[in-house]
Amino acid sequence: MADHRNGSTQPSNGKASAAGSGYSIDLNAFQSRLKTFYSHWDEHKTDLWGSSDAIAIACPPPSEDLRYLKSTALNLWLLGFEFPETIMVFMKKQIHILCSQKKASILESVKKSAREAVGADLVLHVKPKNDDGTALMDAMFRAIRTQPKSDDHDSSIVGYISREAPEGKLLETWTEKLKNTKFNLIDVSGGLSSIFAAKSNEELTSIKRAAYLTTSVMKNFVVTKLENVIDEEKKISHSTLMEETEKVILEPSKVNCKLKADNVDICYPPIFQSGGEFDLRPSAVSNDELLHYDSASVIICAVGARYKSYCSNIARTFLIDAEPLQSRAYGVLLKAHEAVIGSMKPGNKLSVAYQAAVSVVERDAPDLVSYLTKSAGTGIGIEFRESGLNLNAKNEQIIREGMVFNVSIGFQNLQSEKSKPKNRHFSLLLADTVIINKDKTEVVTSMSSKALKDVAYSFNEDEEEERPRTK
Repeated sequence: MADHRNGSTQPSNGKASAAGSGYSIDLNAFQSRLKTFYSHWDEHKTDLWGSSDAIAIACPPPSEDLRYLKSTALNLWLLGFEFPETIMVFMKKQIHILCSQKKASILESVKKSAREAVGADLVLHVKPKNDDGTALMDAMFRAIRTQPKSDDHDSSIVGYISREAPEGKLLETWTEKLKNTKFNLIDVSGGLSSIFAAKSNEELTSIKRAAYLTTSVMKNFVVTKLENVIDEEKKISHSTLMEETEKVILEPSKVNCKLKADNVDICYPPIFQSGGEFDLRPSAVSNDELLHYDSASVIICAVGARYKSYCSNIARTFLIDAEPLQSRAYGVLLKAHEAVIGSMKPGNKLSVAYQAAVSVVERDAPDLVSYLTKSAGTGIGIEFRESGLNLNAKNEQIIREGMVFNVSIGFQNLQSEKSKPKNRHFSLLLADTVIINKDKTEVVTSMSSKALKDVAYSFNEDEEEERPRTK
């Protein structure tokens, strides 16, 4: 799976990797986004960028693990793909980059664009293969010291991403030296989050394509697979379902989705849960237990796909011969989910969206309020979870046109009336990818129905068998 999960070999436009000789950076996109970066830095210098004189972003070595880092996100957003083991320092009149010779040969192409866009000279510090890079780092620190300081501070203020622990010898050396420079270090994650929050039309197109793949997999593979397994009373584990679904995401043609396989990836290993053990977090793992589908069973499925590094997500809950409590709780959750989406208009606070869900549950099922998840989702984009855009009761950030959200809400650990141990506790989850437009909110994963009649199955022998109709 390394070839699908490693950012250095999975550029956002599906061309060659950063180490390849045939790669070319989209100069128009680079210019536009560099302008956005610098204008945002100027406009929000004190409130989001900590009055920083320079911004230092260090991208770690490649990894086979699925992970979301702001350093990687900036690379992908600005340059179109990831530059592993590369250190970038942005200043008002200069941009310094420490990297290998291969990467420097690619970055040479943006020198003119950087000058034209923001009047900054691009200075490349090429690190020989067996060099530790310390002399080049010292040169970058000298450049920071010689530029004018904010508000006549004694020492330069340098913004960085404080939560990203250094990986690899190069970044460990850089971090240690940076801390010993006597610069005032300030976290600028909030500034980066704000830049990534509102997407361009090009970014929204990638998210829509990711959502199309996500929904196609849920509708045309997951639902069909579950129906077949249950109808024929087959035995299959959650982990096997996860593996089979992941293969389908990585080969879009299997669900008649005309997207190039080179451009797609999973956001996380698909999640399948049943049998009374439920975890509603995206970090949940599909265990090796068999899919449980006897009477009063609940099955939760979550699928996330990426297109050109942009994420989308969907989650659906399926009810098997549901008890009254399960049907009632699902109906309330569906209303709450729709209320969140309906309240997400430009100008509203994020907290208003979460409160919309709470109000529905308080009105229709006050006994279920304590089981409601404490969040209704987060922003989504290059990062699967844009943590600054958490849809919770306390977030006062304002919703803007172009933002995209994974609206994900559920009931956790409800008590069933059934006495069977595997059905005694159950959870419910719904998630959709939602784009905030000027005039309307667009649910780009709506092709997979979440209506009760389409997710509730009846297999009791004395009842007429029903099949969910996916839309």
